[in-house]
Amino acid sequence: MADDHVDLMAMAGLRDEMESLRKSAQDGDPVAQFNMGVRYAQGQSVPQDFLEAARWYSAAADQGDAPAQFNLGLLFYQGQGVERNLTYAYELFRLAALQGDARAHAGLNAVVLELDEETRGRLLQEFPLPAAH
Repeated sequence: MADDHVDLMAMAGLRDEMESLRKSAQDGDPVAQFNMGVRYAQGQSVPQDFLEAARWYSAAADQGDAPAQFNLGLLFYQGQGVERNLTYAYELFRLAALQGDARAHAGLNAVVLELDEETRGRLLQEFPLPAAH
């Protein structure tokens, strides 16, 4: 009788949706990769796992997806699932900001305020702050 359980996830259409999303993400679709990152970051239909979220965001970010760059930057800024790295967070926020992501400008400003003077000077010289849109 234990094998007679009802799969509520499948009945609700969530299991098939998740499997379809995962396949698209594995096939390289940056939007699907971003959405997989969101699912893992928020624990939607999967256990919450910030490292797994970072992996999916990274795959999309590498393809130039601005929301993924921002979300990955946020994970590195906060040290969620990954070691906190303000320099990498700055670089990711900057990439997203260059594409017009308004949230990324706020992220850049937050990072700049926390950097030591030497690192801030080096980063701003190497990667100047983009103009706000």
